[in-house]
Amino acid sequence: MRKFDAGIFLIMLIFMLLYNSNNFVMGIIFQALLWAALAGSWNILGGFAGQFSIAHSAFIGIGAYTSSLLYIHLGVSPWLGMLAGAAISCMIGIFLGAICFKLKGHFFVLATLAFGQLMLIIAVYWRSLTKGSEGLSLPFNTGFLLMAFTNRLPYVIIAFLYLVLVISVTIYIDKSKLGYFLTAYREDDDAARIVGVNTFRARLLASGISSSLAAVGGTLYAQYMFYIDPINVFGINIAAQAPLIAIVGGLGTSMGPVFGAILILPLTQLLRAWVGGSLHGLHLIIYGVILIIVLFLIPEGLYPRFQQAFYRLIKREEKNAGTKKSVKGV
Repeated sequence: MRKFDAGIFLIMLIFMLLYNSNNFVMGIIFQALLWAALAGSWNILGGFAGQFSIAHSAFIGIGAYTSSLLYIHLGVSPWLGMLAGAAISCMIGIFLGAICFKLKGHFFVLATLAFGQLMLIIAVYWRSLTKGSEGLSLPFNTGFLLMAFTNRLPYVIIAFLYLVLVISVTIYIDKSKLGYFLTAYREDDDAARIVGVNTFRARLLASGISSSLAAVGGTLYAQYMFYIDPINVFGINIAAQAPLIAIVGGLGTSMGPVFGAILILPLTQLLRAWVGGSLHGLHLIIYGVILIIVLFLIPEGLYPRFQQAFYRLIKREEKNAGTKKSVKGV
């Protein structure tokens, strides 16, 4: 069996939830799919190469603002705006990597955090372009070419296709030389360079891919909300969300971000709905405690643990089937 067979079962489970689902449930499913893909795009650089970037929100925001501004001012279809945002994010991601990859450890983390906050400041104060903290409201004109719909199912389908794209890219990288080079850097950069691996170039390529995929998610988020502002796309909470989901799900795995999103997004929404109104901030405290417990009990992530349990179950079934067959033979 392939190593991601267990993940296929989970994706099928998501689609089963779509039947007879109300708008609230559909909204949770959309958010889970979107953030699974965004965390998966972060995982390409943060998981495989071990480059813990806090700049992912910058590329999400670039994608959201690029497509929105092109649509509002020039009437460009968000589909084309999405490609433009991905291209711009790819170039900026490579440029940022060329600078920040010279730094190690917490210095790299701080540099990427600074870049993300710089983009937030630009979005807030460049009011002539972004309208600052007031944000941008997208015209409510529905249609496939405008990536705008009257119900949530089309958004869920697009988010699922986006997730499939990210997972496919991740699996391809994992099996390619690029994946081996990134893993080599994460495990031992000096040893990798001694044997001739150009880890710097590999990380630049991973940064470009990761950034462009994040921008695609930014466009989808903007079209779903019909509104964006600097905090909602460039904020520190957005910057921390993707790494958190990937860590909870399992770093450096193709399906880990999916498992992380399946836990975190519904948990966030349900806690807000159940206890959010009783005491301000209580749902965040409970949320934090649950995440700490999960990370303490399952440090390797949910997906590796689920995968192990899944294969143990399969082996047990095969063993039982073999035992029954031998008994019948006797």
